Amino acid sequence: MDLLQRNMKFRECSLVFLVVVFAFISAEPYRFDDFKVFRVKIEAKEQLEILKSLKTGPNSYEYFDEPQQIGQEVDVLIPPFLQSDFDAMIKKTNIKKKLMIQNMQDLIDKERPDKPYSQQEDEEFGWTDYYDTQTIHEWLYSMEELYDEVTIIKAGTTYEGRDILGVNINRRPGQNPGIFIESQIHAREWITSASATWIINQLLTATDAQPEIKNLADNINWYIFPLINADGYEYSRNYYRLWRKTRSKQGFICQGVDPNRNWDVYWEKGGIGSSANMCDINFAGPEAFSEIETKSLSEYILSIRDNIHFYIGFHCARNMLLLPWGHTPNPTPLHPQFMEIAEATVKALHARHGTNYTYGPIYTTIYPATGSSEDWVYHTLGIPSFTYEFREVNTETGEFYGYTAPPDQIVPNSEEVLDSLIALVAKARELGFMSLNVRKL
Repeated sequence: MDLLQRNMKFRECSLVFLVVVFAFISAEPYRFDDFKVFRVKIEAKEQLEILKSLKTGPNSYEYFDEPQQIGQEVDVLIPPFLQSDFDAMIKKTNIKKKLMIQNMQDLIDKERPDKPYSQQEDEEFGWTDYYDTQTIHEWLYSMEELYDEVTIIKAGTTYEGRDILGVNINRRPGQNPGIFIESQIHAREWITSASATWIINQLLTATDAQPEIKNLADNINWYIFPLINADGYEYSRNYYRLWRKTRSKQGFICQGVDPNRNWDVYWEKGGIGSSANMCDINFAGPEAFSEIETKSLSEYILSIRDNIHFYIGFHCARNMLLLPWGHTPNPTPLHPQFMEIAEATVKALHARHGTNYTYGPIYTTIYPATGSSEDWVYHTLGIPSFTYEFREVNTETGEFYGYTAPPDQIVPNSEEVLDSLIALVAKARELGFMSLNVRKL
């Protein structure tokens, strides 16, 4: 690295530090006025290397997906003051680009068009808005009060002391196979927790006129955690909308670990599946299970391992259904059965709104990723473990929004996901995965 490059790196790190400090002092959300999002295609080693070398974070470039391999398409956020540098880099390396978002702040404004980031106390809970952690937790407790089959679960606390809350919905204790849903382990993926609460409500309120949903409610032992990474979520609401990680302290100026690179399964710090740089969005942590959120959740999962027959993660936004593995292109022993379930699931998801999903193993479908909850559950419990990457566009209008789904997308996204869960359960039952006596790996 020459002197100019070292100076540029120092300047970029200093900018990140100053922006983060400013966010704490000002207590105002960081704005993304005139920030653009481009989708770029990686077609050569040189292109991959230069994209991976870009400094990311507040007041700099930001990836929606990390550049990992040739053939991958990634979305990158460009600040206006770096646009000319980006254009020069693109031209020099012959990278193909496509404009996806003209002004990032416009989409962020649509998420809460008439309200401040702080939640209004008198607002009724529903699915036309995104709520803060306290409001979500209060709603979960209200469901426990209203329905005998609901039990609140506490699977530990976060780094900043917030509860990791879920609900157990079980109308036939000891008779139903279990499904575990983990949602919003990545802070910026707001629509995942909103969709999880919508699905909880549908399960609890389904009538005989909705037999397929009622069947799910009556005959599955549900463990649903809408909001795993509450610290990161609150930070994304109040300071930096695109925050992804936890909020633990890492070194002097960096914070957070990617909680979906931190599970103790083929874990690596650096390499193809995660980053060793503590400031990167996919930093794997100083060690596996370094984060209290992942450690606590894994311990709770192990405590109920005999009750779980299927594990599902809710993420966004790539229009995908992902299967193990993430650390290798080699298929799992159950790959044919998993693909059969996935095919039925995405077909059902498409039926209502016409949303198209692709599906397949993490490694070959999206990018290599190590230390994920999905792989850990499959490796440790021997049960099917799938990850949804919710829609990234408004299927009706074609508008791309990525992580910043407007509130009017919560219900249509949730509807198609619930439709797909009906098909997933039916196919999993057909293949023998939902039997109480099924032999796990």
